[in-house]
Amino acid sequence: MQDKYLFFEDIQDNMPKNLSIEDSIIYVNNQIINWAKKHILNDKALINLDFEEQKNLLDLVESYKSDLFSHYYQEKMVKASMDTIILDNEIENYYNKNNSNFKLNQDLVKARYIKISGDNYNIKDVRSRFRRFNKDDLIFLDSISLQFLSFSLNDSIWVNKDIFFSKFPDIKTYIKNNIVKKALFYQLEDSLQLYLIKINKSVFRNDIAPLDYIKPTLKQILLNKKKLEFVTDFEKDLIEDALQKKELEFYENN
Repeated sequence: MQDKYLFFEDIQDNMPKNLSIEDSIIYVNNQIINWAKKHILNDKALINLDFEEQKNLLDLVESYKSDLFSHYYQEKMVKASMDTIILDNEIENYYNKNNSNFKLNQDLVKARYIKISGDNYNIKDVRSRFRRFNKDDLIFLDSISLQFLSFSLNDSIWVNKDIFFSKFPDIKTYIKNNIVKKALFYQLEDSLQLYLIKINKSVFRNDIAPLDYIKPTLKQILLNKKKLEFVTDFEKDLIEDALQKKELEFYENN
């Protein structure tokens, strides 16, 4: 480790702020030990690895350096120049052509629920509005939602069926399945609480995944495809430009 020095200023620049004196001492000691281990190991490697081993490692370093610079430059060009907009009709077309590849591995429901104290003075009105659930009913239920023990009124998104039903006391499996398959309104009451449950839609394991459920996934797939096409064209343009400028030339062996 000749001619290698670690100064306190080198450690201080990266030291976390607001450390206690004890923690500062521990941090500085750890940095010293880590610095020493790194340089001692490097020195030992240079002594004990033969020329061919060192050459192979340096080739790997250069290859990694080249790949890293190239990848970073490609990503920079993608961000600066690639059109990242994926239109809804592109997603729909891709879904229609490939939907058989997107089968569910779980049961999903679009559903809403309210858990409310059994002695709540609004309970009759809440039950009625929850079942009817028009625009005015939703506004009303939102306005008194602080009275609910828990709730979810967003029945326009798909959720895992088991996760949805885990919010309630035990419901027998055959009742749960009947609620889901027939998109029923269901209420569950005990001495303390009332649960109001409404299933709007359901899809099941091995069904084709609904478009609105996998739309984010499809969008990412199409974005990745567009990125791959952009990078391929970008690399092709680089080669053609280098050839035109005679920065790259091919020679034939006779």
